[in-house]
Amino acid sequence: MSYSEPQAQGGLAPGRTLFRATGLWLALAVLVLMVLGGAYLYEAAKSAPPVAVGPQAAPDSSAPAASSAPKPLKALSDEQLERTIAQSLIQTQSEPKNASAWAMLAHSYAMLGKFAESAKAYATLAQLLPRDAQVLADHADVLAVVNGRSFKGEPIALLKRALAIDPANAKALVLMGSASFEAQDPTQAMSYLERARAAASDPALRRDIDASLAQAKASAATAAPVQAKASGNAVGAGAVAQVSGRVSLAEGLRAKAPAQATLFLYARPVDGSRMPVAFLRRSVTDLPLNFSLDDSMGMVPNVSLSKFSSVVVVARISVRGDVTPAAGDLEGVSAPVPVGSKNVKLEITEVLK
Repeated sequence: MSYSEPQAQGGLAPGRTLFRATGLWLALAVLVLMVLGGAYLYEAAKSAPPVAVGPQAAPDSSAPAASSAPKPLKALSDEQLERTIAQSLIQTQSEPKNASAWAMLAHSYAMLGKFAESAKAYATLAQLLPRDAQVLADHADVLAVVNGRSFKGEPIALLKRALAIDPANAKALVLMGSASFEAQDPTQAMSYLERARAAASDPALRRDIDASLAQAKASAATAAPVQAKASGNAVGAGAVAQVSGRVSLAEGLRAKAPAQATLFLYARPVDGSRMPVAFLRRSVTDLPLNFSLDDSMGMVPNVSLSKFSSVVVVARISVRGDVTPAAGDLEGVSAPVPVGSKNVKLEITEVLK
């Protein structure tokens, strides 16, 4: 499925761009698409099985799509989704104004990672349901992927329309937080995310919003002083803005790290802010891991590895997969190392209390 983490890193699309300029914000956008989009299959999904699974046809489009209290559906396999797409295409051709069929088609395309096709289906659905905030938010979501993970242009216009219709739409609020962070405005991002948290009912989504809020607050509070400090400590001309090495897990802690746990590996400044300047996400099953951190893995615009002469490397295993440290997580922290180091040895030896 397209929402699994390509090469164990995660993101809106294959590649390691998730933690670049927009960082955790686009990761959170993906979670929103899964949590809210996955359960939001409109009236057809509430009253009948998906078209590919049962013989029933979707209900007539005369009833508007329902945007509240949806019933979550079981995840479908790629084969089932392909069948859903095939039958939805037939239905949209025979009933071009059937909003439920277009919704099923758009969502199924997105779940298969066919975002361009999904965006086209959502465009038609948005014409049929121009006052449905959830439809507009979903359309903005997939368009951002098609636009190279950027909310600039039509995606942000769709989100503004969605919030004008429903100011408490959790997905639109989270995505506006992503767009604000892309525009390097963490203060505005905090405002949208705080509203999103108040509107969100899904516990997993609220936890991730909390983590992103913490990152936004740290960014807003420390970006300026970190940049000022970094200007006097940047890597010299010709130096390699990279830190590489090998991270391993202490033998005695292997039983405390289940196979589904997530490994977060990052470099942070030696002094001051603890905001990562390079961030990598892997699975615990990748350990021991040869790693390389560089400027492409920055989380905050203009605060990158090359701005510093030395950093601390941290490896943390999260059983829950949360970016925020929690009791029971396993961690290893290096001594300060010069940027450009190529043989950093890091062992995860501590259980967080």
